[in-house]
Amino acid sequence: MIKTPPSRQYLKKMTLWLTTGSHGAIVYGRPRLGKTLATRWLLTMLPEVIGYVPWIEVPIRDQRIASEREFFQHVLHCARHKHYMEGSAGDRRDRLTEWLVPRALRSPVNAAVLFIDEAHLLTDQHLKWLLNAGNELDARGCRLFCLLVGQSELRDKKIELIEHGLEQIVGRFMVRELEFPGIRSEDEVTECFAQFNNTVYPAGTGILFPSNFVPQAVSHGFSLRELSPCVWGAFETEWRKAGFTGAPVIPMHYLTASLTGILNSLVKYDKPELVVHGKVVEECVRASGYLESLRALQAVISSGD
Repeated sequence: MIKTPPSRQYLKKMTLWLTTGSHGAIVYGRPRLGKTLATRWLLTMLPEVIGYVPWIEVPIRDQRIASEREFFQHVLHCARHKHYMEGSAGDRRDRLTEWLVPRALRSPVNAAVLFIDEAHLLTDQHLKWLLNAGNELDARGCRLFCLLVGQSELRDKKIELIEHGLEQIVGRFMVRELEFPGIRSEDEVTECFAQFNNTVYPAGTGILFPSNFVPQAVSHGFSLRELSPCVWGAFETEWRKAGFTGAPVIPMHYLTASLTGILNSLVKYDKPELVVHGKVVEECVRASGYLESLRALQAVISSGD
């Protein structure tokens, strides 16, 4: 997890939402943009910005939680509660409330966060159960903040709920929203690579991430930031091949895959005066699958037309 330009803006938004009393937000965008990792990053950064904020990550994925009892069992399991399988639906909801309340009351923002990943898979009934859980925390003098993160269908879900007369759910959890972007300029690529360049990996070893691949080059001043112009140019080429105009949008998945590919390719060439040839960069960007993802996106856009 690194700080990226999109995650930095996301943290600012989340700080605003929590400090102004909101009860939830939707964060949506295309797959592979890095929404999940950005959310984990910002939740770990919150103590440095506003203080302790308890949170639970609840991955929905493709599973359909068929009952209230199973749903709250799943949430309790994600919280690593040792009694997550015991009791009725009401017992499990009460158990979650008892887990959340004392933690929320210790937070300077008087809130606990449920980070629901792949939230576009939630049904109306799931959201009603979350509304009930939120009401129970309200009655105890604190707040449940539901951070609903998912694909672009999540924005459509908000509209559907309004059409179905469920404005109460929208008003509670979905008024705040953020469309999560990809990397959109060479400067943003440079910022990401600077973060990778200065990250210690594995954690606690004191070894900088690129030193795992090209230690001699790094010890003589090589920086991943030097790769930014060539990497941005290679992504621009793929963007044009797919028929898009304007500046490319790069999901973090493909940027990270390209960087890892480049570093793996450079291992056998490591030396103090390392020179990275453009052909290596172009091949690794091509191998990342970025062009295939753009063609799939073009097909979706064309079918919509």
